[in-house]
Amino acid sequence: MRRLNGNELRFFLSGWKEIASYLGMGVRTVQRYGKEMGLPIHRPTGKSRGAVIAIKAELDGWLRAGATQINSRPRGVDNRTNRVGADFLRVDSEIALTFSGLALAASDPETRRRRAAIARKAYDTIMQLRKNIVLSSAQRDDLDANLQRLKSELQSIGQRF
Repeated sequence: MRRLNGNELRFFLSGWKEIASYLGMGVRTVQRYGKEMGLPIHRPTGKSRGAVIAIKAELDGWLRAGATQINSRPRGVDNRTNRVGADFLRVDSEIALTFSGLALAASDPETRRRRAAIARKAYDTIMQLRKNIVLSSAQRDDLDANLQRLKSELQSIGQRF
C-alpha cells in the first residue's frame, strides 16, 4: 500500500474533531450525520468504530447536495423521537379538548377565561410542533379532527383565530 505525501494529505481530514472543525459543527453532530444522514466518512478496513477519515471534496459535495435536507430535518429526529412526538400531539390535543370543555361548562368568567387560555396555548403549541413531526395519515386525520373541534369550541368561547 502506498503512503500519501504531504501534498496529498491536505485533501484528507483525520478524526471526528478535524471533520467537525472543517464543517463548523460539533463532534456529536458530525457523528450523528455520519450515522443517520450519510455523511461521507471512511473507516479502516474491518473497523466499525474508532478511527475515521474524510475527504474534503466528498464533504463539500455532500454539503452542496444535501444542504437543504440537513437544514430542513428537525435536529435529532429519529423514528423513536418521531413516535414520541406524534403521541405527544395526540395526548396534548385531548388535554386541550378537556380544558376547552371545562371552559364551556364553567359559570365563573375568570375560571372560563383561564381554562380557555390553557386550551388555546395547547392549540398554538400543537400547531407549532406538528411542523416537525411526521404523522401517518390516520394520525394526521385524528389530530386534525381534534384540532378542528378544539378550534370550534374555542371560537364559541370568544377566542379569535
